[in-house]
Amino acid sequence: MEKNKTGKYLKYAIGEILLVIIGILIAVSINGWNEERKLKIEEQAILKDLKQEMETNLEALEIVIEEHQKSFEAAKEMRALIGNRDAFNKMPDSTYASIFRKMNNNYTYDPRNGILNSIISSGQVNIISNKELKYLMASLKEWTVDAFENTMKIENQRDDLLNSTYHNNYIFKDGKIDGWNWKASYDHPPFRTLASILFFFTRRDGLIEEYELKEALEHIIELLENGIEK
Repeated sequence: MEKNKTGKYLKYAIGEILLVIIGILIAVSINGWNEERKLKIEEQAILKDLKQEMETNLEALEIVIEEHQKSFEAAKEMRALIGNRDAFNKMPDSTYASIFRKMNNNYTYDPRNGILNSIISSGQVNIISNKELKYLMASLKEWTVDAFENTMKIENQRDDLLNSTYHNNYIFKDGKIDGWNWKASYDHPPFRTLASILFFFTRRDGLIEEYELKEALEHIIELLENGIEK
């Protein structure tokens, strides 16, 4: 009888232990599911905020690229004009001045990266489950700096060349400024450097990288869109 009682107690104890273990496993599973659900909700919020920020930046970048493309086209026109004096002589001052002004466009790109910087500095970028997207987000700032190195090069070098060109365009009489001649810049060496080097070659190379940045932003937005639950 004592053996039977002992056997019953052991079975009861084992049953109790199994119930406790099962309960713990269920609790852990529910807790893990809740944590995963919280992370998923947080990731969705991050993806939506990033998408809005990236779309704003893409719009700003497209404006900059459009203006830089106009500048490059004007530089091509000016460069061709420098090699064709007859065409230059026949060109009205107003047309020459218009090309000059378009060529001199040099827009800076200042993306709004508040959300991106925040998730990177806080470590929330690790919540993003898409590894490719995570890498692109972490690399975007560096790519943006690289894409606009040539724009900054133009900005840093053009002032001296422009000042020399503008001074050369003044018409002086009795030691005083008596007028302005746009076409006086045509044979001025600093102006030719400005047109042929900075606004043609440097701008051309910069535009290549700006278009690459645009493609990267478009791809990032696509990945963000794909990650957002409908």
